[in-house]
Amino acid sequence: MKTRTVLLLFAFFTSAVVAQEKPGLYFTCAAADQYPARIAYEILGANEQRLAVGFAEIQSPVDTAYVEVQLPERFMVQVYEDANRNDKLDRGLFTQPLERYDFSNKAWVFLGKPDLADALVQRQGAAHYLHFELKDVLD
Repeated sequence: MKTRTVLLLFAFFTSAVVAQEKPGLYFTCAAADQYPARIAYEILGANEQRLAVGFAEIQSPVDTAYVEVQLPERFMVQVYEDANRNDKLDRGLFTQPLERYDFSNKAWVFLGKPDLADALVQRQGAAHYLHFELKDVLD
């Protein structure tokens, strides 16, 4: 447990230093089913305008992904692990997500998507860092 904490602190520190180099979004994703992991992301503005969408490859829970995007003052991010690499969030019979996912501001909702207002975060400069703990509907 201590090793994980030290690694996360190191990732936060390293990301903060790296974030000074380029504006955009930097993020990590812990608790993927397996690493390396393919992480899908979508960044929305407070007006629900899509700012960026894509995929990032991360090698470990402390590996930092970078998205070149001009972030507004308030925005939200949703991520999911594309475990089978089919470019979509797989869903079950009752439309529940079958792959692990998370939202900014820890606005995780069982079987759904949180209200935009609950997931919005305040930008902290030209570069912003977020950490996600991926979950599935059984967590």
